Amino acid sequence: MHAKAVAACRAALTDAHRASLDAVVADETARQFVEVLRAVEVVDAPPSARPMRVVLMGRTMAGKSTLLAALTRGASDRIGVGAQRTSRDVCAASANDMPEVEIVDTPGVGAKDGAEDVALAMAEVPGADLILWVASNDSFQEETAQSLRAVAYQGKPVVVALNCRAQLVDDLDREDFLEDPDAVFEQHEGHFRTIRSHLSSQGVSPVAEVMLHAEAARQARTDAIAGSALRQASRVDALLGVLQGEFRERRRARRVLREADEVRTQAETVGNAIALVEQRVRETVHVGRGMREDQERRTARLVEACRQSLEDDVVRAVGGRQGWHQTVTDFGPQVANEWETEQVGLVAELDKALEERLTQLERAVNDECAGAQREWASAVLPDLKVEGIHDFRGLWKRQAAGLAVGMGGAVAAAWIGFSVGGPAGAVVGATASLLITPLRKKVQSIFTSKAKILEANRELLRTQITEILGDLERQTLGVVAEAIDRVRHDLAAGFARQATSEAAALQVADALAAQALVIATAVSALDRETVGCLLLSDGRPRLAASVRRVTRLPGVCMAVQVTEEALAEAWLFPPSSPELLSFGRAPSTGPSGAYAGPYVLGLTERVPKAICRRHQDTVVVTDAQVPDQVLAAWSATLSDHLGTQIGILDPSAKGSASA
Repeated sequence: MHAKAVAACRAALTDAHRASLDAVVADETARQFVEVLRAVEVVDAPPSARPMRVVLMGRTMAGKSTLLAALTRGASDRIGVGAQRTSRDVCAASANDMPEVEIVDTPGVGAKDGAEDVALAMAEVPGADLILWVASNDSFQEETAQSLRAVAYQGKPVVVALNCRAQLVDDLDREDFLEDPDAVFEQHEGHFRTIRSHLSSQGVSPVAEVMLHAEAARQARTDAIAGSALRQASRVDALLGVLQGEFRERRRARRVLREADEVRTQAETVGNAIALVEQRVRETVHVGRGMREDQERRTARLVEACRQSLEDDVVRAVGGRQGWHQTVTDFGPQVANEWETEQVGLVAELDKALEERLTQLERAVNDECAGAQREWASAVLPDLKVEGIHDFRGLWKRQAAGLAVGMGGAVAAAWIGFSVGGPAGAVVGATASLLITPLRKKVQSIFTSKAKILEANRELLRTQITEILGDLERQTLGVVAEAIDRVRHDLAAGFARQATSEAAALQVADALAAQALVIATAVSALDRETVGCLLLSDGRPRLAASVRRVTRLPGVCMAVQVTEEALAEAWLFPPSSPELLSFGRAPSTGPSGAYAGPYVLGLTERVPKAICRRHQDTVVVTDAQVPDQVLAAWSATLSDHLGTQIGILDPSAKGSASA
């Protein structure tokens, strides 16, 4: 049953990933982000019948390989002798007396461990049933802490093994150790407290804490004389007891969670990638639209100013010839030649004015568009968010993992479908070349026809010159209007193409949001089936059949909505589960926050002291002794589950007084 649920989730994930890739590749704007999606993939499920996997993790020289040899009767060639990074690969072996438990050794994850080693170790986390975190009783590096928090973030159960590294080089060392073995285990509570704090920062707690001496346990296997005493003094049996208990009581439940988490981890990775591309596409469109509107305003002002300047040039050039007839003293045949010379000069002046003004407009449009692009290239969009996918984009989880979705500040502007400079120049230049020649022809036709009249009748030179030049001015202004209209039309067409590209890119963003919702829905269905399987494996078929909806924060808790009849059973007879289960009923009437009480009761095992329903949220007050980070994780889970803001507070806890 669970295998089918996992397969269905993986199939939905594969389809959503493929559909998202197709949508992004098909759009020019979104295509620039396609590598974000190509960098993630959906892999096939590993064999479900493999043994229970216990993965050893910790920094180099913490004693992982030594502990592996002690727990598995394995070879000792992986054990370090003081050098850094002895184990450079992953090694697995069956545990002593537990052939169905596989112990996996991994490279170190500390300050001096290479990034490749850390990646190899972290790659084993999704397929682990249990993480055996091996720490030594010396310094705890920040790089190691980051890896521990990353393991906790993935929701894996963690058993902490604190390895005491007292020297056992010779017989004298062994005699001192065996004389008072408890002495090497004293005053190490601070190390456990540090590890707990890093785990609780992700809302989880260790499954168990064991202090041992890995080297003593290893030597016990080969020391025929003191082997029994070394084994007892090493406390390795306490760790074996924890592993045996996990295998005996929870192996089936751990396997269910492991198989769910393997596909869930991929779903989160792919979902985050899709959300990131969606965010970037929307940001690009937002910037592109703002830049386009800015450029439209700027170019409109430039074109209008050019129109006014051209009209002024025409009026000034033509008006300067209004008194030309007064300069004529000889009205003989040569007046036609003089008029031809004057008209050629006027045409050249108008020709030059039109060409210069349109050339200036071309440069000004390009400069303004480039200036707008520079300004919008550094646009900061603090309020632009992509909302809607619970669990993948929950605020608490983003903060915990440091995986905030988005571009983190400055947004690189991409002018969609309309590059700066080129189109504007082409529009203006083409307009100038197309309209100057018709202008010259119109002007020449006017003056040529009037010159013939002048030859026939000198008197027209005095009486009709104003009318002739007036006709010229009107027709020339018409040519100017045509030029400006052409510029406006072609610029508007370019901006319209950009707007069309923006709309197409937003459709891609909407399609990505839809695919992310498909993934979230598939994960939600998987979580529901996972809880049902956990309840069935615990012998609770009736309670399993009553599950209606589940919101899971892996490794932290599961909020389970059940029927009214099943809720009383869950309260009176709480089921056993590796992850904390909290039950509640479906909201019927009134604010959904009012239904938070039963869930908090299941999480804390204490009746809430108060529930305060406010306008936008609900605050549940408890006196449970729980770290603030765990309360925050529970609050985030219930907020998603109930669809309203839920805050679980312990006023007596440090840092909660103001809340």
